[in-house]
Amino acid sequence: MKKYFLMLVLVVAVSGVKAQQKNKETIVIQTNGVCEMCEKRFMDNVPYFKGVTDCKYEASTSKLTVIYQPKKTTVEQIRQGISKLGYDADTVKADQTARAKLPACCRADKGKSSCHPNSHH
Repeated sequence: MKKYFLMLVLVVAVSGVKAQQKNKETIVIQTNGVCEMCEKRFMDNVPYFKGVTDCKYEASTSKLTVIYQPKKTTVEQIRQGISKLGYDADTVKADQTARAKLPACCRADKGKSSCHPNSHH
């Protein structure tokens, strides 16, 4: 009897995981991040936005891939959250107050940033 109960619990648990995966969507957002510090800022904040379950930043393209639950948030809310970090998010421009607080290298244009991989600001 215990064996059947454990199998039932396992089946229900696996079904729950699959259902959660089905309720997620992925969006790729173009940002204006330029360096590893920008990446750290994204990775330290975006996963904690309401409804976001994961994200990945590609420094070479400045693109942020975000996995989120559309029942808990919208793409526009995610873009607004990124804006509040001081970065552009697709057509949503960076909040200028937040942008002014970023290190100078993070405010520079891509390719003109003076950030160095091992520098710490």
